[in-house]
Amino acid sequence: MRRLALLGLCLLLLAGCGGKRGEREGDDASRTAETAVNASRAEETAAPTVTPVPTAAPTDTPTPIPTPTPLYMLREEGGNDLIINDDLYDSFTQTEFPLPSAPVVLIYHTHAEEAYRQTRSYAYAETGKDTYKTLDKSKSVAALGELLKRELEKRGFTVIHDDTDVEPPEIKSAYSRSLEVMAKYPEATVFIDLHRNTANVKMKKDDVVMADGRRCARMFFVVGVGIGTYEGEYDTVHDWQRNYALAKAVTERLRAVDPRFALDIRLKVGRYNQHVSPYCLLVEVGHNANTFEDAQNSIPYLADALAATLIFDRE
Repeated sequence: MRRLALLGLCLLLLAGCGGKRGEREGDDASRTAETAVNASRAEETAAPTVTPVPTAAPTDTPTPIPTPTPLYMLREEGGNDLIINDDLYDSFTQTEFPLPSAPVVLIYHTHAEEAYRQTRSYAYAETGKDTYKTLDKSKSVAALGELLKRELEKRGFTVIHDDTDVEPPEIKSAYSRSLEVMAKYPEATVFIDLHRNTANVKMKKDDVVMADGRRCARMFFVVGVGIGTYEGEYDTVHDWQRNYALAKAVTERLRAVDPRFALDIRLKVGRYNQHVSPYCLLVEVGHNANTFEDAQNSIPYLADALAATLIFDRE
């Protein structure tokens, strides 16, 4: 009996222990479920995750501002010669330039001592060795100026020829003195500064065109844009494009006689007193490798080209 009683007591004790273990396991399960519920609620109440939407590109793209094309550019760094814009050059299509009634043409010389290659029939005392310059106005470009005067008068122009030598005392400032010459004639409408170019004599002795069976010196015009070689050099800057258009028209008429008669216009940084009038021409008639006769033969053709370009009532 005692054994049975002890066995029952052990069973009761084992049952009690198992119940408490089950209670702990139940409590743990309850706590685990409660934690899961709380975590779920936390996920529901948390701020929703937002996926960034890429910003759309603007539909209206600004139109880029084009870089302006320069009217001219330097031919070489540090030089004075310029290259004109091709489109601008092509835009100069005017062939006739009307003048006021009874216009007056002034022919003058900023470099009046310039002369040509000496020959047996054409000799002079040079101002210096190999300068191709002389004070004898019957042998220099001053004589050509007188010839051009007579040829223009034949074509109905009123012409003044001033052969004042403004090279002394220093040639670099000659343009300031030739400007004073121009100012002496307020009645003048057209201004022609007549020069002779410089060339390699040995290489260019036969640099001519043949017109009507005669050797003629080739010519070209110089136009200054007036920007100067330093800031503030010139007090007045002119409309150089009008002078360029005039020079181009005369050039094309000379080329109609012979395509080689007139070289390309030389565009330069200087002003050459061309601010005085839109009818200012600086012309180089031949060079020092030409003979004086070559240059003389060219003058009537220059006069023809000027007369066909500068229009006025000749009655």
